[in-house]
Amino acid sequence: MKNPFYYGNEVREDDFCNRKDELKELKQDVLNGLNVLVYAPRRFGKTSLLRKLQENLKKSNDTIVIYFDMFSVSNIDEFIQKYFNILAKNLETTTDKIINLFKNVLQFKPNITMTISSNNEINYGLSLSKKEQLNSLEDVLNLPYIYAKKLNKRVIVIFDEFQEIEQLNIEKKLRSIMQTHSRKVSYLFSGSKKSILTQMFYNKNRAFYKSVKHLKINEINLSDWEQFIEKKFAQTQKTIDKELIKLCFDITIGYPYYMQQLMYFIWENTKQKSTKEIVKNSIKLMLEREDDIYAIVWTNLTPNQKTALKYIVNHNGENLYANDNLNESNFSASTIKSTIEALIKKNIIDKRDSSYYLIDPFMKYWLEQMSAVSSSNN
Repeated sequence: MKNPFYYGNEVREDDFCNRKDELKELKQDVLNGLNVLVYAPRRFGKTSLLRKLQENLKKSNDTIVIYFDMFSVSNIDEFIQKYFNILAKNLETTTDKIINLFKNVLQFKPNITMTISSNNEINYGLSLSKKEQLNSLEDVLNLPYIYAKKLNKRVIVIFDEFQEIEQLNIEKKLRSIMQTHSRKVSYLFSGSKKSILTQMFYNKNRAFYKSVKHLKINEINLSDWEQFIEKKFAQTQKTIDKELIKLCFDITIGYPYYMQQLMYFIWENTKQKSTKEIVKNSIKLMLEREDDIYAIVWTNLTPNQKTALKYIVNHNGENLYANDNLNESNFSASTIKSTIEALIKKNIIDKRDSSYYLIDPFMKYWLEQMSAVSSSNN
């Protein structure tokens, strides 16, 4: 029987757990012409949420949705080529229409190239000289607006992993062009590196300051997971108790990737009814699978950062500057402050209200287990 839980890539259709309120709010915002910044840590289901939104919006005949993942973009030319290719594939349906549209709307007369990939997919590009690059960037950025105005359609552009734009040094150019698109084009910016996104959208000296609505995606709550997981087990003639789901939830804090992964292992090892022993063995298996990743992160930390992480975990992220706690850890207030700032920049920890926490909840569990083994050996 096919395992009903799925992780590792985008989650769609029946594999998607809840997010109804977030989808409703995002859909309403972009249809009203707002630009929105969506933030969520890695492995949080952010891309799956954006794809789900794209699917919902595509049902409307007067709405075109462009999804552009910027993670692999490393220079301006690559941005122009990849963005143009995505626009070409989404704005028109046939090669002839694509070429005619762009030759009519672009200010310069482009040499549009076509290549066929190994899986017979057509990719479009622009043959440009260095001198044409800057003008072509502006024209390509204006394409969604020109198309929306020409055909009286609403265009919504989703930039995933938008923090990658920082390395291209074109923030001001993007902002100056996008702000002229009014309600015709809505932009949804998303990313996983909060420290960079915070600078881009909260720093008054940056181009995108006060240009968007901010929407943070929170954890999926326990009751939603209970309903989702119990249904999946029941559909495959298996059962799992709520107390076991809560045990998993307490470790993963409801992170979609980890909950789906853990349930995948639990389901595989369950014949009819899950037990606490099965859950413990599945958690152990997950630790083994994630160990190499966390070991690399751990190895690349300085001694002070390693000590600070343990300090944060041991004190549950609270009262880190209390004298008693500092004396116990041999940290000075200035040292712990600078170390925490470095860990935030590395997107390893973050702050909620007055307490600090590890962004990756399973890394916290990994650290706790590593500390427990170290203590028992001593």
